[in-house]
Amino acid sequence: MTLSKQTIDKLAEAITLEVIDYISNSPKTNTFLYSMVNEALCEKLGNKNEDGSCSFDGSQLAPAVLNKLTLSLNPTFMPSDPATL
Repeated sequence: MTLSKQTIDKLAEAITLEVIDYISNSPKTNTFLYSMVNEALCEKLGNKNEDGSCSFDGSQLAPAVLNKLTLSLNPTFMPSDPATL
């Protein structure tokens, strides 16, 4: 069964807020962010080994950086049903 563009758009609009909620409440999100912060610290502080691995131990700095971040996901549209706000 092939869905029309209009149907796909309506389904996407209907589920977007639930997807945002799922991502925001998933422990995988924190794990991913921690990994990305460590990667950024390694890149920005220039501590890469020849094999591409990081020689910098971010175990203290990464959590401190994470505590100073707020990441938010927001829909690019306003839901048409005020009850879903």
